[in-house]
Amino acid sequence: SGYNLAASGAVGRNAFDEQEVALELLDYLRTHYPTLLEGRFKLEGAASMTDEQLLEAIGRKRGALQGGKQINLQKAAEIAIYDFRSAILGRITLETPGEFAQWLAAGQTLDAERQVKKDAIELDRKIRFKKIPKTDLRAS
Repeated sequence: SGYNLAASGAVGRNAFDEQEVALELLDYLRTHYPTLLEGRFKLEGAASMTDEQLLEAIGRKRGALQGGKQINLQKAAEIAIYDFRSAILGRITLETPGEFAQWLAAGQTLDAERQVKKDAIELDRKIRFKKIPKTDLRAS
Protein backbone atom coordinates (compact mmCIF):
# COMPACT_ATOMS: atom_id res chain seq x y z
CA SER A 1 0.00 0.00 0.00
CA GLY A 2 0.99 3.64 -0.21
CA TYR A 3 1.47 3.76 3.55
CA ASN A 4 4.01 0.94 3.36
CA LEU A 5 5.90 2.76 0.61
CA ALA A 6 5.92 5.97 2.63
CA ALA A 7 7.01 4.18 5.81
CA SER A 8 9.85 2.45 3.95
CA GLY A 9 11.16 5.71 2.51
CA ALA A 10 10.26 4.93 -1.10
CA VAL A 11 8.05 8.03 -1.21
CA GLY A 12 9.51 11.49 -0.67
CA ARG A 13 8.89 13.18 2.67
CA ASN A 14 6.85 16.02 1.19
CA ALA A 15 4.40 13.60 -0.45
CA PHE A 16 2.79 12.27 2.75
CA ASP A 17 1.68 13.19 6.24
CA GLU A 18 4.12 11.66 8.73
CA GLN A 19 1.55 11.36 11.51
CA GLU A 20 -0.87 9.48 9.27
CA VAL A 21 1.86 7.14 8.02
CA ALA A 22 3.16 6.59 11.56
CA LEU A 23 -0.34 5.72 12.80
CA GLU A 24 -0.78 3.17 9.99
CA LEU A 25 2.69 1.76 10.67
CA LEU A 26 2.00 1.53 14.41
CA ASP A 27 -1.31 -0.20 13.71
CA TYR A 28 0.55 -2.87 11.74
CA LEU A 29 3.40 -3.17 14.23
CA ARG A 30 1.02 -3.32 17.19
CA THR A 31 -0.72 -6.30 15.58
CA HIS A 32 2.30 -8.15 14.16
CA TYR A 33 5.32 -7.04 16.21
CA PRO A 34 4.13 -5.82 19.65
CA THR A 35 7.19 -7.16 21.46
CA LEU A 36 9.52 -5.13 19.23
CA LEU A 37 7.57 -1.96 20.06
CA GLU A 38 7.57 -2.78 23.76
CA GLY A 39 11.30 -3.51 23.76
CA ARG A 40 12.37 -0.45 21.81
CA PHE A 41 10.17 2.11 23.52
CA LYS A 42 10.00 0.40 26.94
CA LEU A 43 6.21 0.09 26.80
CA GLU A 44 3.90 -2.40 28.43
CA GLY A 45 0.79 -3.73 26.73
CA ALA A 46 1.46 -2.26 23.29
CA ALA A 47 -0.90 -4.78 21.70
CA SER A 48 -3.83 -3.41 23.72
CA MET A 49 -3.14 0.27 22.95
CA THR A 50 -4.73 2.22 20.13
CA ASP A 51 -2.49 3.66 17.44
CA GLU A 52 -2.94 7.15 18.88
CA GLN A 53 -2.05 5.94 22.38
CA LEU A 54 1.07 4.26 21.01
CA LEU A 55 2.17 7.42 19.22
CA GLU A 56 1.63 9.46 22.40
CA ALA A 57 3.51 6.89 24.50
CA ILE A 58 6.43 6.95 22.05
CA GLY A 59 6.49 10.74 22.20
CA ARG A 60 6.41 10.69 25.99
CA LYS A 61 9.15 8.03 26.29
CA ARG A 62 11.43 9.70 23.75
CA GLY A 63 10.99 13.24 25.08
CA ALA A 64 8.99 14.68 22.19
CA LEU A 65 7.30 17.22 24.43
CA GLN A 66 6.16 20.77 23.84
CA GLY A 67 5.38 23.45 26.38
CA GLY A 68 2.84 22.48 29.01
CA LYS A 69 3.88 18.82 28.78
CA GLN A 70 1.97 18.46 25.51
CA ILE A 71 3.23 15.67 23.28
CA ASN A 72 4.64 16.75 19.93
CA LEU A 73 2.90 14.16 17.75
CA GLN A 74 4.80 15.25 14.65
CA LYS A 75 8.13 14.57 16.36
CA ALA A 76 6.82 11.27 17.77
CA ALA A 77 5.76 10.23 14.26
CA GLU A 78 9.19 11.11 12.90
CA ILE A 79 10.82 9.03 15.65
CA ALA A 80 8.62 5.99 14.94
CA ILE A 81 9.25 6.18 11.19
CA TYR A 82 12.99 6.76 11.64
CA ASP A 83 13.34 3.82 14.03
CA PHE A 84 11.48 1.60 11.56
CA ARG A 85 13.50 2.72 8.52
CA SER A 86 16.85 2.38 10.23
CA ALA A 87 15.92 -1.12 11.53
CA ILE A 88 16.38 -0.01 15.13
CA LEU A 89 13.09 -1.78 15.87
CA GLY A 90 14.46 -4.96 14.31
CA ARG A 91 13.77 -6.87 11.13
CA ILE A 92 10.21 -6.21 10.05
CA THR A 93 8.25 -7.33 7.00
CA LEU A 94 5.38 -5.10 5.93
CA GLU A 95 3.85 -7.59 3.53
CA THR A 96 3.77 -11.35 3.37
CA PRO A 97 3.54 -13.40 0.18
CA GLY A 98 -0.09 -14.15 1.08
CA GLU A 99 -0.94 -10.47 1.46
CA PHE A 100 0.80 -9.69 -1.81
CA ALA A 101 -1.21 -12.41 -3.57
CA GLN A 102 -4.43 -10.90 -2.19
CA TRP A 103 -3.45 -7.39 -3.33
CA LEU A 104 -2.45 -8.71 -6.75
CA ALA A 105 -5.75 -10.59 -7.18
CA ALA A 106 -7.74 -7.53 -6.11
CA GLY A 107 -5.78 -5.36 -8.56
CA GLN A 108 -6.32 -7.81 -11.40
CA THR A 109 -10.06 -7.88 -10.67
CA LEU A 110 -10.20 -4.08 -10.77
CA ASP A 111 -8.19 -4.05 -14.01
CA ALA A 112 -10.63 -6.52 -15.60
CA GLU A 113 -13.62 -4.42 -14.50
CA ARG A 114 -12.01 -1.29 -15.94
CA GLN A 115 -11.32 -3.09 -19.23
CA VAL A 116 -14.98 -4.17 -19.54
CA LYS A 117 -16.10 -0.56 -19.01
CA LYS A 118 -13.50 0.71 -21.46
CA ASP A 119 -14.59 -1.83 -24.10
CA ALA A 120 -18.25 -0.82 -23.64
CA ILE A 121 -17.38 2.86 -24.06
CA GLU A 122 -15.31 2.11 -27.17
CA LEU A 123 -18.13 0.03 -28.70
CA ASP A 124 -20.64 2.80 -27.98
CA ARG A 125 -18.32 5.35 -29.58
CA LYS A 126 -17.92 3.21 -32.70
CA ILE A 127 -21.70 2.79 -33.01
CA ARG A 128 -22.34 6.52 -32.56
CA PHE A 129 -19.80 7.45 -35.21
CA LYS A 130 -21.08 4.70 -37.53
CA LYS A 131 -17.87 2.75 -37.65
CA ILE A 132 -19.91 -0.36 -36.83
CA PRO A 133 -23.39 -0.64 -38.33
CA LYS A 134 -26.07 -1.62 -35.82
CA THR A 135 -27.06 -4.52 -38.09
CA ASP A 136 -23.64 -6.13 -37.55
CA LEU A 137 -24.34 -6.26 -33.82
CA ARG A 138 -27.55 -8.28 -34.30
CA ALA A 139 -25.74 -10.93 -36.34
CA SER A 140 -23.23 -11.68 -33.59
